Amino acid sequence: MKHWGKEESLSRKEMKKLQGERLAKVCARVYASVPFYKKAFDKAKIKPAQIKSIDDIVRLPFTTKLDLRDNYPFGMFAVPMKDIIRIHASSGTTGQPTAVGYTRYDIEIWAEAMARTMTAAGTTAKDIVQNAYGYGLFTGGLGAHYGAEKIGAAVIPISGGNTQKQIMLMKDFGSTVLCSTPSFCLYIYDVMKQEKIDPKSLKLKIGIFGAEPWTDAMRKEIEKMMHIKAIDIFGLSEITGPGVSFECAEAQNGLHVNEDYFYPEIIDP
Repeated sequence: MKHWGKEESLSRKEMKKLQGERLAKVCARVYASVPFYKKAFDKAKIKPAQIKSIDDIVRLPFTTKLDLRDNYPFGMFAVPMKDIIRIHASSGTTGQPTAVGYTRYDIEIWAEAMARTMTAAGTTAKDIVQNAYGYGLFTGGLGAHYGAEKIGAAVIPISGGNTQKQIMLMKDFGSTVLCSTPSFCLYIYDVMKQEKIDPKSLKLKIGIFGAEPWTDAMRKEIEKMMHIKAIDIFGLSEITGPGVSFECAEAQNGLHVNEDYFYPEIIDP
């Protein structure tokens, strides 16, 4: 797998040490700055100083989607509003929206995580990235944008929809990477077929797809129809956005987690 940052190749011992250091700092920060967490820690009879390694994560209380909704809009922010430079939010279609605030450093971390994602997919500074994820409160568009710019690629910030314009720019600008939902890529193909445009005439070589569930059958269909390599990515707004985990072009067989930023657990509640 192609790496962007040195943290991606840390040994297991080095990674655990880094994770533990970062977890301890996060716990101390939220205990001091977020009333919800101070109350939750006190109820669980835990003090931040007791969190000394990543193995101590099992002692921490859960944070649920309901907790985020109950503290809407800014109750979970751990820094003063003067330090927030961006606010994203969920659509709220299944209940109260959730809001996420980003500091300048958060944006830098997000860009780093997405730079790794883009690099693992095979994107380089020589590529032209057509970003058809939605921009706005949804995190997909800006996440892909930051990652592509971080590695030096040229970004076309077209956002979603406008299929005829998407195809025109692919042809005129010579886009080599498409970022979108997999279903939108298939729709682009359908329109190209109606217009009698052969995907082989384009310079597209990579598709970086996420923001919705998709199957291996869809992947095979996209790769066959569009003549590109289809890469899966994963993220969620509550923990930064896209860039939590990603496939590599070499294997396309499971997601690599940015473990220095995110710690996945399988929990039987």
